[in-house]
Amino acid sequence: MKKAVLFLIMFFAISVSPSYSYTLKGEVTYTVERARKEAFTNVEYSLPQSIIDKNIKDPNFKENIKAIKLGATELKDRSICYYEDGGYSVLYKNSPNYIYYYFQNGSLSGVEVLENISAPTKTFRYNELGKLTEISIILSSTNSYIFSLDGELKGHWVGNKCYDKNGKLIFTRNQ
Repeated sequence: MKKAVLFLIMFFAISVSPSYSYTLKGEVTYTVERARKEAFTNVEYSLPQSIIDKNIKDPNFKENIKAIKLGATELKDRSICYYEDGGYSVLYKNSPNYIYYYFQNGSLSGVEVLENISAPTKTFRYNELGKLTEISIILSSTNSYIFSLDGELKGHWVGNKCYDKNGKLIFTRNQ
């Protein structure tokens, strides 16, 4: 699973089984099934082409790569998250509902749209063509479920690690 989900929530992943649940403040409990049901309500299956066209190449590629090499994740107008495979994501502070994912060469690999900028929330991940590829439910800054379009659990993040439905570590990212 390349460039797993949401950069804004830089911490999730724990082993998952259908009986696993997470309790939020207020005693709200989410199981994998409840998260799946919530994920697939009110879904937009495509992103406007203008968003893709504007970001098909990272407009700040040189500066972002320099920041990554220096280990910087917070810049004046944006936040950067880099991944073990060399890719990275960018969140612009003036547009916090959109996260742009790039391959290490600066070409767009996808866009994530956040329903809200605070958890709990839902996010939609689109590929470089603007087609929906996965949906996430973010319960907190340390817990998120990721689903494929067919409803299959792709991963569960807690902290900076993501595990598959069998509890196998599949991805990590910087914090």
